[in-house]
Parts: sequence; C-alpha cells; structure tokens
Amino acid sequence: MAVAATGLTSGNSITDATSYATASITPSANVLVLAAFRTFRAAGNPGDIATASGNGLTWVKVATVSLAGARQTIFRAMGASPSAGAVTFATGVETNDAGSWSIIEFSGVDTGGTNGSAAVVQSATGTGTSTTPLATLAAFGSANNATYGSIGSYNATDHTTPGTGFTEVH
Repeated sequence: MAVAATGLTSGNSITDATSYATASITPSANVLVLAAFRTFRAAGNPGDIATASGNGLTWVKVATVSLAGARQTIFRAMGASPSAGAVTFATGVETNDAGSWSIIEFSGVDTGGTNGSAAVVQSATGTGTSTTPLATLAAFGSANNATYGSIGSYNATDHTTPGTGFTEVH
C-alpha cells in the first residue's frame, strides 16, 4: 500500500507565550500523525524543548533542532481512536515571541510499535543556509517507504521549492 499524506492544520502565532494551540483537528484512526512545531525568541535561547498534547494521543518527540533563537521539534503520534480537538505545544517557563506549526497524517504506514514508532524508521536533522542537503537519510528498505521533511525559516517571505518527487503540503 502506498503512503498518502493529508494536511490536518498549519498556522502560527506572533503572541508572546509559553504555549500555543492549533485549530481543532480530527486525526484518523491508526495513521501516523506528524507535527512540526517551531518557536522563535529574539532574546536568545528559544526556551525549553516543546511538548505536545491533545487528541487523546501520546505525542513523542522525534527530533529537535536549535539555531539562533529558533527551535523546531518534530513529534509523532498514532492511536486507535483519537479525539477531535486542538493540539497544544508548550515550551516551559521561557516566553517565546512566536510559534508556528504544521500537522500532517500519513496512511499506508506500518502501524506496529507504540505511538507510531514502527512508522518512523529513521530521522536526520541539519541546519544551514545553502542549497546543499541539510540532512541525509540511509537507503530505504522498501520502494513503499516515504520521506517527510520540515524546514523552518526566519522570514515570512522565504519560500522553499520542493525537489523532484516531493510535494509541499503546508
């Protein structure tokens, strides 16, 4: 079965806060849900690494990258009967200047393990400003494997063009 992606929500807030809530979403049962959450804090350290909660799911941190006042964290979740509602990202006691998020679900994935663990086989992170690869994955084990990526930017006017074979969801 081919992996298929469906965007659930994306958004941002420029409100100074220690937590940010998304619009209400209704994840499907037994699909991989990935959430990318990014914070920015002009006064340096972007605060504690975020946590995610909501939808009756257990959100597990996959990876975090920090760079010059910004931090981006990817979470995964999967459940047999998720509920409708917002996802809340909390960043501890440090107040951030802004937060942004993208939540996407993936059907056709391995539903084994716990909270989507069998669906996420590998993870790689990187930072930079050039067009060279920011991260490299090992060879896929199956032609049915898929890739997900999330890129953060400092400017609302910046735009990333997906490479050949990739589709932009949010």
